[in-house]
Amino acid sequence: MTNTVTIDDKNIATIDMIIDSKVAQDAYDRALKAFSGQVNIAGFRKGKAPKNIVEKYVGKERIKAEVIDRLFPNEFQKAIDENKLNIAFRPSLEEVVFNVGEDLKIKAKVELKPEINLAQYKDVEVEYQEFKNPEDALDKELEMTQKRFSKLETADRLSTDKDTVVFDFEGFVGEEKIEHGSGKNYTLDLANSNFIPGFAEGLVGHGAGEEFDIQVKFPDDYHEDKLKGADATFKIKLHEVKERQIPELNDELAKRAGKKTLDDLKEDIKKYLESNAKNQNDRIKSDAIFDKILAETKIEIQATMLDREYEAVREEARIQATQQGADFDKLVEKEGKDNVEKRFREEAQKRILNSLIVERIAQEEGIKIENKDIMEHTTRMAMMYGIAPNQLFEELRKNPNSYAAIAQQIMASKVNDLLLEKNTFIAK
Repeated sequence: MTNTVTIDDKNIATIDMIIDSKVAQDAYDRALKAFSGQVNIAGFRKGKAPKNIVEKYVGKERIKAEVIDRLFPNEFQKAIDENKLNIAFRPSLEEVVFNVGEDLKIKAKVELKPEINLAQYKDVEVEYQEFKNPEDALDKELEMTQKRFSKLETADRLSTDKDTVVFDFEGFVGEEKIEHGSGKNYTLDLANSNFIPGFAEGLVGHGAGEEFDIQVKFPDDYHEDKLKGADATFKIKLHEVKERQIPELNDELAKRAGKKTLDDLKEDIKKYLESNAKNQNDRIKSDAIFDKILAETKIEIQATMLDREYEAVREEARIQATQQGADFDKLVEKEGKDNVEKRFREEAQKRILNSLIVERIAQEEGIKIENKDIMEHTTRMAMMYGIAPNQLFEELRKNPNSYAAIAQQIMASKVNDLLLEKNTFIAK
């Protein structure tokens, strides 16, 4: 095969490939033979019909298309490797000249990744805003441990804003019942209510067995149009008031938390806080060095590349909104179409720049991804999701792009480790 490559000012490479007539003829004959074994032609057993009969039955153009499908991927990859082209997107066939017995001529176009003038990324001094655990962090963690092992017990008194209550409720706007606005034996933590403003407050100061009304007003930005700003009445029947019993901070609590003594529990929490602080600072350092590299690296991203990534970001946002039960179009309308597009385009640009810089640093440093990296990463993912590794592997096989995404994550992690190791970080 011979090929000629020309690159225009929009980073589009045109590749003119000429595949030798013998190679093309051999591929044509193999495709013809394969079709012969697949089609049923009256008067002949499968695979026994003469070539000219099979050719007429199947059609030359269909056979030629099969030949191109077989030859093009490998020949295209050779052209890419020989010319060291860094492609950004799948190629498109612009022209094919295929006369059986002659050289096969293919013209393909492919978008290339932009050139990168990479900034210095090693032996750099970088300032960062150091994260420090609050002075009361240990006490807060101990309080959380106490709450984790606390119990709710019935209280024979009026409710306070720190209690949990069990009640029935039914909501009305005027005389009309609110759709999905009622419930039986509903349990609500009054200190952490997700009801509309005023509802939890209306449940304070009442005792078990009481029946009463709560007057509230729906927020003007409520998600249901007909309830926006509406005055509503909720009829309440209170069944039970519960208070949280907090266990004492002692060795017995430590044992319930899996430690032998309170001192052991404190030591374990201290180690956790130290580890958390290190992780936080590593993240801050990573952001600082990467932001510096990003600011000093020169990359001109072509519009087509940015447009594709913008569409990907937009689609991800649409899917996420749908999964959360929200109307994506209404969310866009609320934020403003121009604001959303600006935000999505900024995110798309950031993703492309990050990806290109990570890829370039990996090339400069000879960082490779091995099978064991994929296995280890996927096993960790399986543990995080609480499923067997082989089950996750099976799910990933259904989506070929998943492995590419995992490889990208691993590469970014390796580059990140290198940047943390090879630079000096100075805490502000």
